Amino acid sequence: MIWTSALWFMFAVLASSASVSELDSDDWPYVIKNYEGTKLQSPVDINTEYAKRRYLPFLRYFGYWAFNRATVEISNTGHTVNVKLTNDSDDVPFITGGPLFDCRYEFVQMHFHWGKNDKGSEHKVNGHKYAMEVHMVHFKKEYGSFQNALSYSDGVCVVGFFGEVSSKDNRDMANFIADLKYIDKPNTTIIRSFKEEFSFIKKTALKQHYYTYHGSLTTAPFTECVIWIIFTKPIKISRRQLMAFRELHSSHNGVLINENDRDLQPFNNRTILYGY
Repeated sequence: MIWTSALWFMFAVLASSASVSELDSDDWPYVIKNYEGTKLQSPVDINTEYAKRRYLPFLRYFGYWAFNRATVEISNTGHTVNVKLTNDSDDVPFITGGPLFDCRYEFVQMHFHWGKNDKGSEHKVNGHKYAMEVHMVHFKKEYGSFQNALSYSDGVCVVGFFGEVSSKDNRDMANFIADLKYIDKPNTTIIRSFKEEFSFIKKTALKQHYYTYHGSLTTAPFTECVIWIIFTKPIKISRRQLMAFRELHSSHNGVLINENDRDLQPFNNRTILYGY
């Protein structure tokens, strides 16, 4: 195994530090900044100087580009845009390979982080903050469910993609961006084709150059159960397309969602690999 054994010891599920009053606050953004976890919190600033280069197996995607009949729910949760399979979708996309080796991680949901301006990603690379970050969340199939997987240090895999500002619209994102106007109010949902809504990720996802490290969820309960895979090649998105995300209303008195990224956390000398 490439990963050191210390990287994969088991953690108990961490309880959220937020009180009921904090969760009901009208303050925005709804991001708990000062959570006191242990030493494996995310997001982080990826310092490429300390990343160890390793030839890893290809990260393999099953079902992401060929689900012609599956549908997804695209929702404004009041905090982000969330994409998940509808209840009538029998097949579940999954990934294997890369730092996951032969283990199967099934898709749970995809969501987005963005800011007030061109700096809205959660992770940084050598101090550089991108305009957006897309997270595809998966859980390890052998643990039975996402909730159970939170109890294991390798229970969850989040595949992350940066969004970089471009002078031109991203045509592959056109359908997704156009649909955002239908969910401008919090707790609204639309149903769309799975294949169409994931097409904009494909070009970047197949590049096979990424950073991977062990960290946490970036929202409550901040459990340190995540294998992070952060792709180096960003997805292009225009300022006009970014603005469509910033026009969505939050669940906090209708304030616009224009900042939902968590502050950087200490890296604490963790192992980080550059897979290629």
